Amino acid sequence: MKFNVTDQHITTDLPYEQLTISGDEDDGFRPFQLMVSSLAGCSALVYKRILGKQKVDYDEMTIKADVERSEDAVNKIEKVHLHFKVVGSNLNESKLQKSLETASKNCSMVQSVVPTIEVNETVEAIEKES
Repeated sequence: MKFNVTDQHITTDLPYEQLTISGDEDDGFRPFQLMVSSLAGCSALVYKRILGKQKVDYDEMTIKADVERSEDAVNKIEKVHLHFKVVGSNLNESKLQKSLETASKNCSMVQSVVPTIEVNETVEAIEKES
């Protein structure tokens, strides 16, 4: 990847779009947003693949990310909690949680930051309304 640095932001051209990084979220993605997005995105992709192999059907999945940052000058990310909500019929929450734990162990982004950043992942099964 090649990054172009200007006074306002940093950009890189990707096959599908240009990515703009900035300290001001009005001008682009902030670095911490990209870090959290990488953790959530990687976890979700691995999780989806595991659920697919286990033939677990669901209708919808969302992830809420809560981030704790240090209060010092560095303001580093210390903890990320990813809460998955899986909507479907006849979901087994215990099986979903075990699969999520497996996904976390196999997610390259999560494993790249542990133990520097504490990453906690939970899942909630939500029964689809008929």
